[in-house]
Amino acid sequence: MVKFNKILLPVDGSKSSIWAMENAAGLSAIMDAEILLLYVTGALPQIIKGQPREEAEKAQKEEADLVLAPYHLFLDENKVTYRAKFVPAFNVWNTICLVAEDEGCDLIVMGSRGRGDWEGAMLGSVTHRVLAHCTIPVFVVR
Repeated sequence: MVKFNKILLPVDGSKSSIWAMENAAGLSAIMDAEILLLYVTGALPQIIKGQPREEAEKAQKEEADLVLAPYHLFLDENKVTYRAKFVPAFNVWNTICLVAEDEGCDLIVMGSRGRGDWEGAMLGSVTHRVLAHCTIPVFVVR
């Protein structure tokens, strides 16, 4: 059987990503794997500078903390080994693939429908693109 050591769990606060977390936590327990919890916020244009940029970055951090709070709670309660990261980016699917590669993840667990594109038509567009472009296995949860 293949053993996964580090699982990337990209989340967006949707029901689908909650289900993905539950599955990732189960896999983590079985395989003694670490979870990297990832939230991708929107990137700030370079034209924004000074205090407006600082305020926008603070707002992004607050948004990430708010979205990630239920994940932290669940993972802590279930004694899952994890760490969290949030990354501002324009391209969510590409960021997920890059973080997975940069962090040495050997599995991505994600929901099939997120909060984009009409709450995810059929298979969410981010999930679809991750499946098409990432080079590591992707476990899609419905």
